[in-house]
Amino acid sequence: MNTIAEQLLAALKEAGVDRMFGIPGGGATAELVSASKAAGIEFVLTQHETSAIIAAGVYGQRTGTVGVALSAIGPGVANFANGLAHAMLDRLPVLAIADRYRGGVHEVALRQQFDHLAMMRPVTKAQITLHEDTWDVGLRRAYRTALAERPGPVFIDFPNNVAGKTNRPATPLRLLQPTYEARVPAAALAEAAAVVGAARRPLILAGNTALSLPAGALARFASALRAPVLTSAKAKGAIAADDPWCAGVFMGGKLEQALLEQCDYIVFAGFDPVELLPKPWKVPVPALWLDRVPNVEQTAAVEAELIGDLGDTLAGLAEALAPGGDRVSSTWSPEDCSRFHDSVRTQLTVPVDGLSPNDVVLAARDAAPRDTVLVTDVGANKLLSVELWDAYGPHDFLMSNGLATMGFCLPAAQAVKLAEPNRPVLCLCGDAGFLMRLPELVTGQLIGAGSVKRPIVYVIFADNEHSLITVKQGKLGKHVHGLDFPSPGYADLSRAFGLSCAEVDNLADYRKALAAAFERTDASTLIAARIDSSAYAKQFDIIREL
Repeated sequence: MNTIAEQLLAALKEAGVDRMFGIPGGGATAELVSASKAAGIEFVLTQHETSAIIAAGVYGQRTGTVGVALSAIGPGVANFANGLAHAMLDRLPVLAIADRYRGGVHEVALRQQFDHLAMMRPVTKAQITLHEDTWDVGLRRAYRTALAERPGPVFIDFPNNVAGKTNRPATPLRLLQPTYEARVPAAALAEAAAVVGAARRPLILAGNTALSLPAGALARFASALRAPVLTSAKAKGAIAADDPWCAGVFMGGKLEQALLEQCDYIVFAGFDPVELLPKPWKVPVPALWLDRVPNVEQTAAVEAELIGDLGDTLAGLAEALAPGGDRVSSTWSPEDCSRFHDSVRTQLTVPVDGLSPNDVVLAARDAAPRDTVLVTDVGANKLLSVELWDAYGPHDFLMSNGLATMGFCLPAAQAVKLAEPNRPVLCLCGDAGFLMRLPELVTGQLIGAGSVKRPIVYVIFADNEHSLITVKQGKLGKHVHGLDFPSPGYADLSRAFGLSCAEVDNLADYRKALAAAFERTDASTLIAARIDSSAYAKQFDIIREL
């Protein structure tokens, strides 16, 4: 008879989980790791528990199931906190499993003891303790909760004396994903189509949920409505950058005002308000909300909602709008989208003496294959990467935006490589964010230590400071102080972690380094791009209020 730990692994494997991430302790999580190989689940040892959550969340999202991360009791759980807050606000389904003292000891122990569940409550959707007689109920609940809209993390306390028990569930344990079969009634679709079709300047704002649409669904709806599409930052790629109706990105800032001031109707398509800047919604036009879940946040007031399967809703609206084109009053043209796109590039082009941050993003896009997955970190570079990088498919642009946590880049890129080893993966990372997760280069060595190497191209915006915050200090009229640091010596770091390295300070050398990096198959490459950051202050003013 299998132990509960073994049965738990078997259930996860049947649900599509084939990797776990983390740093186990000496109790239940150690049993899970010991039994994982026999269960057909690979364990990936990370260098920090927050990295484990980020990697697990990205990996689960890309493989269509939950991510799984493990930690020890006490300090391991405390280290989970930032990663779980990220998974919560960036909508990543994760099961975070931690050791817990066995019953009897848990109630009286003092060393390494605090209330795990209380600490996890603000940063997880649910907190569950697995008990000997009901562990299967707890696991099913955790799995469904993590995947249900909107997805997010669930924390699981796994008592050490439960993992080795041999109780068997009364029925074989299966973990079933939530299904979304609700359909908006045809009459409601027809009524909504008549309203949006009458708009002269409709605008589509697509969000995170749009990434899970069937291929081409958003583009077909935009074409039928003849409406420009602005995606949220995380939803880049939900419509291809070269689609005629793709206008760019909605950041809730200044750049988009040129389109927002012209529109007379907004269609929110799978938009998650967690990505909006913390300021009042002031676009004074009617709006329609399309999503799987109601607009309970009410950040933006809407006059109507259609709640149901988003792909089915968009297809129904497109069909209702399409016949003969006489039901659509839009005066937009694809040229309006391309003009807006070009205007963004022009406004953000600020001359500098050296290698510009724009050069770093745009030259990388030129050098990278079309299907490259870009992972960008948080900070000054993120704002430009969001605006300047062209993404052509869903989940081809990864970032932390709901929480906006620095240090996202390295573990997220490694998770992408594990999920899709044949895809090119590029990191665009500020030097401060890179240093926060520097130890994960060891994880990179571990996952590339087999017979097949998994090279990643890491590009560092090297300016030796927290640029976004120094700009904010300056704009507030404060003394710019305390946010610079010495160069870490990228060549030495690269050698230590088995990376190829290039340090560049001009565009010609940078292009050569990129070409070489994408051709390598034997090792990942680190390119330290020594940028002139003097344009940041003006560029940030153009993008949004800091």
